[in-house]
Amino acid sequence: MHSFLALLFVALCCCSTWCVSTVEAAEVHVLTDSTFEHQTQASSGQTTGKWLVKFYAPWCGHCKKLAPVWDELAEKVESEAPEDGILLAKVDCTKEKAVCSRFKIRGYPTLIYFAERSMIRYSGGRDVDSLAAFATGGYKEVTGEAVPAPPSWLDEKVKEMRKIMGGNEQIKTIAEDFEHIVQMRKNAAVVLVAIGLVVGLLLGCIFGGAGGSKRATMSKSKKE
Repeated sequence: MHSFLALLFVALCCCSTWCVSTVEAAEVHVLTDSTFEHQTQASSGQTTGKWLVKFYAPWCGHCKKLAPVWDELAEKVESEAPEDGILLAKVDCTKEKAVCSRFKIRGYPTLIYFAERSMIRYSGGRDVDSLAAFATGGYKEVTGEAVPAPPSWLDEKVKEMRKIMGGNEQIKTIAEDFEHIVQMRKNAAVVLVAIGLVVGLLLGCIFGGAGGSKRATMSKSKKE
């Protein structure tokens, strides 16, 4: 009987140890150019929660020092303020150029809180308690900024065009003029693109048809 109880006690201890070891720490989400807006919904309503985002560079000493604090902060807000829906995330600005450009990241680390359709830049202490106090209510005392919209399809196409044609000064000038139109008059840019597609299609049909007729004539002549 005593042996059975001893074995049962050992089993319970092992089970409790296993259970503790399998409890996962709160997650720090990794955001990229392609996932940032989809996950955070920063400019479209934020139904996924409030996001405290660290924009960093792997080589930055201050960023390395903040890394364990960020992990601890994720656990703290999840355990102490689950009702606030606060999510911790990080963006590697050496890889995710577009999103870091969108938020005008100039130094590392830059901490921005996306809450209630606003973005609030954090400039306080970088200890867990200070950051937690800010995320759970202190941010309301700071004036927020409007969240810049994500790049549109036209914006992306203009960037691609500038990369491809950057070596040609004349084409580069045309691309810059078109980019200006996109920024100032997006509707006009859409019309220009639509006209360009239609004209290109018509020219393709005309020259394609002419080429086809010419090939048919040449083929007929050879047969004769």
